[in-house]
Amino acid sequence: MKQILIDADTGIDDSIAILFALKRPDVRVMGVTTGFGNTTARQAAENSLRLIRLAGAPYEVPVAVGATEPLAGNWKGPDPHIHGPNGIGGVELPPSPQQPLEEPAWAFIARMAREHPGELTLVTLARMTNLAKALEIEPDLPRLLKRVVFMGGTFHAPGNVSPVAEANIAGDPEAADRVFQAGFDLTMVGLDVTQKVRLTTDHVAILDKYAAPENRPIVDYLKQALPFYFRFNRLQNNCLDHCPVHDPLAMLAAVDPSVVTVRTIPARVERGGSFCRGMVVADLREHPIEAPGVSICVDVDSRRALEELLTTFMA
Repeated sequence: MKQILIDADTGIDDSIAILFALKRPDVRVMGVTTGFGNTTARQAAENSLRLIRLAGAPYEVPVAVGATEPLAGNWKGPDPHIHGPNGIGGVELPPSPQQPLEEPAWAFIARMAREHPGELTLVTLARMTNLAKALEIEPDLPRLLKRVVFMGGTFHAPGNVSPVAEANIAGDPEAADRVFQAGFDLTMVGLDVTQKVRLTTDHVAILDKYAAPENRPIVDYLKQALPFYFRFNRLQNNCLDHCPVHDPLAMLAAVDPSVVTVRTIPARVERGGSFCRGMVVADLREHPIEAPGVSICVDVDSRRALEELLTTFMA
């Protein structure tokens, strides 16, 4: 049984990743922490609580609200044209009776790592601000966490917020670079692989036809939320009725690492500069810089990834 902590800015693709983890019989979600990004940290927590209720999780999943802005500078706010006014495409899910913890996300991450040393995989689907702040209060975190898998960055592929930077890393480069330097067992699931796995309207139709009865509420939610995400990708990226599965692939890579191919390379995050801020700088020289190696995903079995993601919700 894989024990997973999820750190998210719960938007549409985050929601698929969270639901996927909650429905996997070989996974126990030990908690969800939230931060700014696709929506506000508070709204992300509300979305997460409602998704946990939607999934019918047979155990309680604590939710903690985290960072509202990056370590340095201010946050300009979410872009509602990407994930909708509430982060999940404007879909109004039934409210949950559960409330977020009083404990902030970074304190929750540190506490859970202490209580379960060497057992937890942290899957980060948002900016790394919560993890960087947890590292401040628990310097042994790289030893206490079994593994960190994050959706973010790019190695060879173009960026999506600049020519060289991806949104989660560019959203808080200072936090990301602290995490890169800390010595975690760190796996980067970036645009090089997430752009290769495409969810289409045909896949949604298959889910609708073959959904397991207990997953019908989930599929009905996806049928409402995904058209918003398809629309953004059509207008922004010229994608006709399909979208990349950024966060779900990161979650799948945490659950089943065999679906991706990785290269372990010393890497840092560019924190300055006018054009390259937020860039993941991987050192491919024969004598690289002295920096911890990052397991960078460079390829993915796209067909198998989609099969695993879809069949989790099917009968």
